Amino acid sequence: MNNLKIGVLLLMLLFIFFCQQKQVKNEDTIYGLWVVKKVKMGNNEMTPIARWMRFNKDSTQTSGNGWLQHSEGSWVLNENNQLSVKNTNGLIDKSGPFNIKFENGSMIWNRTEDGENVSVILERAEIIPKSEGNRLMGLWKIETISINDKSVTSTLNPDDKATLFLRWDNTYVFENYPQGKTYGIYKVHAHKPEIQMVNYGDKPQFQFYQFSIDKNNLILKSTDQKTKLELKRIYQFLK
Repeated sequence: MNNLKIGVLLLMLLFIFFCQQKQVKNEDTIYGLWVVKKVKMGNNEMTPIARWMRFNKDSTQTSGNGWLQHSEGSWVLNENNQLSVKNTNGLIDKSGPFNIKFENGSMIWNRTEDGENVSVILERAEIIPKSEGNRLMGLWKIETISINDKSVTSTLNPDDKATLFLRWDNTYVFENYPQGKTYGIYKVHAHKPEIQMVNYGDKPQFQFYQFSIDKNNLILKSTDQKTKLELKRIYQFLK
């Protein structure tokens, strides 16, 4: 009986040991989805917004920012924990592989570029992160418009039906303005909450707005601090 109890105890200990080993192995493997939390080059931090990479077991990889996947290719991790990433739609990486290590659930990359140390810290993720630019997409009703801190809503939006539609294809439409529809192209800055807009037509004008989103409310402030728009998300066009 004592021998049986000892045998059962040994089996339980072995089971716990292998489970722990499996957990450590899963934590210390490159496989899976990772989100970039910090990028430093020398003393400068240049962390992109919602940057992610997915490393597959077949040595393929994909990457992107937010909902946009923009790169794909392969990866190699040698016996010295040096990582080389190649994008089939990218440029040749002449800086050499990254030295990587796993620490407290994070993956840390280091290498030298142009004489400066580059450090990248990544954390595991279950889903692709949503950027602030992703949250901009959709239909917005313009509630107020002010220029130089003076309301011009009644002039530019007399019928209270003006809308801004930010489409998935990076085009926008201002509608129900006194001058009619205005079409153009928009671009969200990769490192800060800023939207850049330029209209179609014979006289294109570039406009730059800082933006903030709180639930279904959007505020656009021109970078020269002269114009401010307050908008609310809606789900059907106004007639």
